[in-house]
Amino acid sequence: MRANNIKLAVLFSLLAAFFYAVLGTLIKISEQTIPKEMIVFGRQCVGFFTILPFMLFEKNKTTICKPESFRLHLLRAVASIGSMYCLVYALQHLPLVDALLLTYTRPLFIPIVVFIWFRKKWSKNTWFGLIVGFLGVALILKPDKRVFDIAAVIGLGSAMFGAIAFTCIRRLTKTNSANSILFYYLILSIPIAAIPLFKSWTTLDLKSWGFLIAIGIFGTVYQMTMTRAYQYAKSFKVASMLYSTIVFGAIFDWWLGDFSLDYFGAIGMVLIIIGTILTVRQKSAPFPPETPIKKG
Repeated sequence: MRANNIKLAVLFSLLAAFFYAVLGTLIKISEQTIPKEMIVFGRQCVGFFTILPFMLFEKNKTTICKPESFRLHLLRAVASIGSMYCLVYALQHLPLVDALLLTYTRPLFIPIVVFIWFRKKWSKNTWFGLIVGFLGVALILKPDKRVFDIAAVIGLGSAMFGAIAFTCIRRLTKTNSANSILFYYLILSIPIAAIPLFKSWTTLDLKSWGFLIAIGIFGTVYQMTMTRAYQYAKSFKVASMLYSTIVFGAIFDWWLGDFSLDYFGAIGMVLIIIGTILTVRQKSAPFPPETPIKKG
């Protein structure tokens, strides 16, 4: 059961937003010397060894998944890796704030994924929220200039893959523990992320290895703090607070000397946030139902 505590929800949401902005900044800097394939693989490997001690001493041990669950685990791993690749590409070719915002539009794609997967109809609030949210996306993309900007489209692809992964997780919580979901995600994603390394492996210096380790650690801490935030408040409250990552991203963008935000972009950000809140706030939200996580 969720323990409602708005103060802790705010704390963990702000921490998650900050760590996500730090993660994006580290990736953007490291891409100058490290291939994106190594960044994705390093993120998964370091993440695995970061959470391994917690899993070893956890009372509720990981259980062997059933065949039907394995398919969801595999789909979640593939979708998450796809989302990570799109994020890295977007960060390489877009300003930090734009990339973070576009990849954070996942809640707008979840109703679409759920409709295709479960044929769950949308309410009027969902329609209105999606229209407002994607109008904001259009303003960020600036159709008159960047409608064919592949980096922006790929940034949205990160959100779409993230929505698929999120839907898989919500389904898996019916029959799998939190530890099992995380364990199988990392075990399956590491070999998937390793495949592209056959053509892109590069010998790294000590500084580059430091960046890879930092990316893995901050990425894992982001996931942990975000999970905690959702434990202490409802989805729409957490989703709205997580958008504070744009503020942190703007600060880091300014630090990198790449900050640029016009009136259309600012209005687009506001519309995306409003659309997201409208989409996830309703009681009959278009998501797979939340269920208590099974122990064991």
